[in-house]
Amino acid sequence: MGRPAQITQDALIGAATLVAARQGPAATSIAAISKAAGVPTGSIYHRLPSRGALLAEIWLSAAERFQAMAIERISAAQTEDDAVECALLTPRFARSDHASAVVLNSHRREEFLRPDAPPEYRIRATKLATDLREGIAQAAARLLPGDPRNKEKIAVALIGIPLGVVRIFLPQAVPPVEIDATIEAAVRAALRSGQ
Repeated sequence: MGRPAQITQDALIGAATLVAARQGPAATSIAAISKAAGVPTGSIYHRLPSRGALLAEIWLSAAERFQAMAIERISAAQTEDDAVECALLTPRFARSDHASAVVLNSHRREEFLRPDAPPEYRIRATKLATDLREGIAQAAARLLPGDPRNKEKIAVALIGIPLGVVRIFLPQAVPPVEIDATIEAAVRAALRSGQ
């Protein structure tokens, strides 16, 4: 009978995300994660085959968690107010999970999804990108029907504006609640532009 696991997969990725947010992906080592998680390095390699796989899992876990919430909101958006709520998910996520927000917004995806990452991680990343494009296209058709720039406006409103504002604060600080009003005003302006 094998020994019981010393740490869950979620707890391990959580500790690894904290290390990556503090030190950046280039300095995120198995030894640093082992220390932060309080487990032997062998426990990490038992769950993930390489440092490349671990870095990819850090980014993908954060991206999949955020995008699941975003796609749910985007898919249900019927009004301008709904679009504002979609955009506000970005600063709210950054406030509730600062480390994951730093991983997603203060670094390039390629810093985590490196050439040595196993292929299954690239497949997951491609699916995320495809799902987001489809969600944006569907929201554009619902929220701005007949507007020839509808996809562009929705992408700017739901992705560009909130990311731009949040990145001003990350990685050093948690974005304050006060920025939500700025994001809301900018989103409404973007959706109404050219009307």
